[in-house]
Amino acid sequence: MPVRGDHAIVLGGSVAGLPTARVLSRYFDTVTIVERDPLPDRAEHRPGVPQSPHLHGLLYGGRLLFDEIYGDEAFTEAMRAVGGPYFDFGRHQAFRFPEGWIKRTSCDLMVVFATRWTMEHVVRRLTQQVPNIHFVQGHVTGLLADTTGARVTGVKARGEEGEWTLEADLVVDACGRGSRSPKWLEKLGFTPPEESVVRSFLGYATVYGYVPDDAWPGDIKSIAAPPFPGATRGGFVVPQENGLVGIMAAGQSRDYPPGDEEGFTEFLRTAITPVMYDMWRQCEPVTEIETTKTSQNRLRRWHELDRRPQGFIPIGDAVAAFNPVYGQGMTSAVLQAKTLGDRLAENDDLDAVVTGFPEDAVQASQFAWSAATDADLGFPVTEVENLAVSDKDPETISYLSDMRRAATFDGGVASAFFRAQATLNGGLLFQPQVMERVRTVLAEAGPDERDHERPPEWSEDAEPIALS
Repeated sequence: MPVRGDHAIVLGGSVAGLPTARVLSRYFDTVTIVERDPLPDRAEHRPGVPQSPHLHGLLYGGRLLFDEIYGDEAFTEAMRAVGGPYFDFGRHQAFRFPEGWIKRTSCDLMVVFATRWTMEHVVRRLTQQVPNIHFVQGHVTGLLADTTGARVTGVKARGEEGEWTLEADLVVDACGRGSRSPKWLEKLGFTPPEESVVRSFLGYATVYGYVPDDAWPGDIKSIAAPPFPGATRGGFVVPQENGLVGIMAAGQSRDYPPGDEEGFTEFLRTAITPVMYDMWRQCEPVTEIETTKTSQNRLRRWHELDRRPQGFIPIGDAVAAFNPVYGQGMTSAVLQAKTLGDRLAENDDLDAVVTGFPEDAVQASQFAWSAATDADLGFPVTEVENLAVSDKDPETISYLSDMRRAATFDGGVASAFFRAQATLNGGLLFQPQVMERVRTVLAEAGPDERDHERPPEWSEDAEPIALS
């Protein structure tokens, strides 16, 4: 029998909190989302999502998870209805590795993109249609506990009408990077979790506009050329809803892109590929250039605490937050929400779910955490707190480099990489048939004399690797 409860509270009404509330609505009579900001009735930026003006990427796996949580492909259909572009990520995404441009081929990894404010609006509308989910505006100031102090029983909050409390069987912290739950729990007598931080000093600058259709090279529909060691200037060009295009300059190791047009232009001109600069020169901007330096990776080690309260779990960025340049955060958050739903369906004991979920959340975040931190650790200026970087297996690091190089030659390896990335399942890359293809491709490749300045304009068919 699954868990059944009277009331659950979700703190935060954004990309992590909304699908979490939908999952909980199947197991609790009432779910209340407590959100600090007034929620708009249309797609627009709001202060509680400071990264909202910048590009966000929802991976193929994230799209499928949203569809599973909301049912009947509701998310994909709603995103396409608001004009979100829908295309095969493996065929139409030009992706620059340090080893070169990944080979583009058909992967049947259909993605749908939109601005952050539009995607959040879509998910919020879907959530608002669930009858037992309610939204309350308020600024949460702390947690309630029972007389033993061992169980969280609700929240304390402040709103326009003063201070108030709300009781529940379960409180879920989906407040994101700014979560204050470690402080709240400390006031209840619990030790806050240790934090591991990897800081590569990345900054980025984003502008939205319209570019002519013929500005896109060949059958490319999206471009990702993140910085890598030895090339600190990269960027992205990503289609958004209704023909809008986002152009983002990204700089690692304190090589921050400027927010003025002249500086932004020069940054793109000197980036690792001129394609982004070419498209920017043809762009008709409709927004100002927005900048940010919020890019550190942070893992709160809730799972390692000897003592945690019942009735409370963190989720999403409140557990693991990643350098946003790698585009994994939203997919990781919805994967955690899906995992929570699975645990509630498998157990009839809510306490058992709460006890086990911190480890579940870390496992759901593991691929994204490793991918982001491994990439950032390649930059000499990267700073690390409370993380043993020497634990990285040299053979694994060497194989992943070989895999990336092979993916620039072979569409089958490229497809396996895209699928592993898209589903946050790194194990796919270590299946014997993939490793054998990597060895075969590199044995036949010889010296690399290709020009990697620009991506190949056209995708190619390739022999796929059967993945299990």
